[in-house]
Amino acid sequence: MKKEGKRRWVATLEITLALVWLIAMALAGFFFPGFLTSLPTFRIKEIHIYGANSISPSAISLSVYQVSKNNWLFLDSKRLLAKANELTNNSLESVKIERIPSLDGARVNVYVQERVPIAYVVHDNSLMMIDKQGELFYNPAIESKLPTIYTFSFDYVKKHYTNLNNLVESIKDMSFSINEVYVTDRNTIIYASGGRMVLPPLSQISPLVLDRIKKIYNKIGMGKMDVLITSENMAVIKEEK
Repeated sequence: MKKEGKRRWVATLEITLALVWLIAMALAGFFFPGFLTSLPTFRIKEIHIYGANSISPSAISLSVYQVSKNNWLFLDSKRLLAKANELTNNSLESVKIERIPSLDGARVNVYVQERVPIAYVVHDNSLMMIDKQGELFYNPAIESKLPTIYTFSFDYVKKHYTNLNNLVESIKDMSFSINEVYVTDRNTIIYASGGRMVLPPLSQISPLVLDRIKKIYNKIGMGKMDVLITSENMAVIKEEK
């Protein structure tokens, strides 16, 4: 009986100590960050933003404070990028952080790279931009003249962004400017300075199709015309009057 009672007492003591340890760790985790922030050494005293050409630096500074709680130890680039993109409509491609600590606080340098759009994308009266990586965003401060793509689905354009980027670059290489592009699940209709092009769906625009377009315009000249290229790579050409 004595041995059994002793075992129960030991088990109870172990459970009690474990609970005390868990509570202590929880309290330490709750109060320790606040304690560190109260020390001047760990506070952020200056924020310098580099590379923000069209995005407001104040949005990035606000993101720094929201992520770090004014403690440079808790600041990391991944969380900062996510928070900054929440405030800038996904307009940042990357951020890098440099910390310069001192006894009275740290200077934080933030280097940002803004997304560069290749086109506007319109779906159901919603306007977005898309970059070469297929990321959709919106930065109203950018006033570049870009082609406008009308689509039935943002996801479809994003899924086939590589084909879209290759298409835009190929037409630019032919010294044409793209005005509007209509993307459907059946074809891709392009209105450019060289006329109208009706191509296969965006998902089927391969390097072979792009090469076919270049050969057609190199052979028949750069006048305005309607060009229809089927999924079988056949071309129907009609010169505009």
